[in-house]
Amino acid sequence: MTKGGQSTRAVVLAAGLGKRMKSELPKVLHPVLGKTILARVLSALDGLNLEHIHIVVGHKADDVQAYLESNPPKTPWSTHLQKPQLGTGHALSMVAPALATFNGTVLVACGDTPLLTSKTLGDLLTAHKDEKAIVSLLTTVVPDAKSYGRIVRDGQGRIQKIVEDKDASDEQRQIKEINPAIYCFQWPEIKPGLTGLKNDNKQGEYYLTDLIGWAVSEKLKMASAIASDWKEVGGINSRIELQEAGSLLRDRVLNELSLEHGVTIVDPDSTWIAPEVKIGTDTTILPGCFLEGDISIGRNCSVGPHTTMNGVVKVGDNTAVIQSLITDSEIGSDCRVGPFAHIRLNSSVGDMSRIGNFVELKKTNVGKKTNVSHLSYVGDAEIGHNANIGAGTITANYDHISKTKSRTVIKDGASTGSNSVIVAPATIGKDAVVAAGTVVTKDVPDECLAVGRARQENRADWVAFKKRKAAQKV
Repeated sequence: MTKGGQSTRAVVLAAGLGKRMKSELPKVLHPVLGKTILARVLSALDGLNLEHIHIVVGHKADDVQAYLESNPPKTPWSTHLQKPQLGTGHALSMVAPALATFNGTVLVACGDTPLLTSKTLGDLLTAHKDEKAIVSLLTTVVPDAKSYGRIVRDGQGRIQKIVEDKDASDEQRQIKEINPAIYCFQWPEIKPGLTGLKNDNKQGEYYLTDLIGWAVSEKLKMASAIASDWKEVGGINSRIELQEAGSLLRDRVLNELSLEHGVTIVDPDSTWIAPEVKIGTDTTILPGCFLEGDISIGRNCSVGPHTTMNGVVKVGDNTAVIQSLITDSEIGSDCRVGPFAHIRLNSSVGDMSRIGNFVELKKTNVGKKTNVSHLSYVGDAEIGHNANIGAGTITANYDHISKTKSRTVIKDGASTGSNSVIVAPATIGKDAVVAAGTVVTKDVPDECLAVGRARQENRADWVAFKKRKAAQKV
């Protein structure tokens, strides 16, 4: 982000232990509606068009680094190790060498604030640059300040300092305006204050908050912005706060879908939808749904009840998905899926097709106007248009000896009877028919009937014979 020729970078403080989480997983890697806490912070920063994001890591740094490499932000980024962790001021000093030639604004944010938005961060940046400030900070007013640092102002309302809760007096603890630890600093102007930080406090740590007092003493230009919703800037320090953040994010998403996109949410209390999910007008989400990931659902659909979608999922218009699990797959328009269907691993379902109860698709492409209606497993398959897959059809795609999987091709208009097994690799030709109970072990040509089962025999008077034999034993 540039304004008036000034470059802007961000520093994300993500090195903390998160002791109160009581977890082997680093705090910033705990999920909130399908994305980690850290990823949600980085998404907010991605919306600012920054030059670079510096991420300070510490506790289980290798795990955080591996996560970032697999799930990088859109903005260019780098990590900086803080070991040991000696406070927020010490954390920023770990980035200082990478800022040696930088001249501009450094936005500092915490890596444990998953509800933070680009707008709030943008408001702070705007205030900082409009006021031509050297130091700016975001504040908010809370009903219960808990362990946050308090904002101390003078009689004219100017910020004088920030007092950490552990070092605050009883009078200062009554202050409701708190410091969420989100700042803007002009670099290199604040570098002398950073290098001069002291650790003469109860924790023996170097606080970024002391830069505020330093800026006041140096009579540097300061600015501030107030976050109107204190919940947005709250950090996560326990499982309870993690749960609360998830609920708040859920409520924010459901309100936006209902008010701005014309989506009906029948039971908000039982519905969980991530911010990344896009839903078209006049779609209804029934109770018990859980949707997280890069999901797009079209107009006039019905989803649920009790439907889960995750990963990359696309659903067309006028489609119903009932009590089913959809993962990393695509469903067309005017389709009906479920109840109790499982569609996964890059499967696709063409327009006007039906995937019925207790059907599983895995790495399978289904054409248009095709039915897979009952109790079937179809894996590693290509199914054409206007085909019909009978109840209990199985594609036997896995060779447990060679550990390989082979594909099945079922062409346009083909039909399989109930309880048929197709041993892959095999091709069922166009308009071909597989008789019920058949085991297909070789290709079926177009318009042929494949029958592969034992011939039926009817034994007359067999029941009476069995009854006589049983009576003789009594």
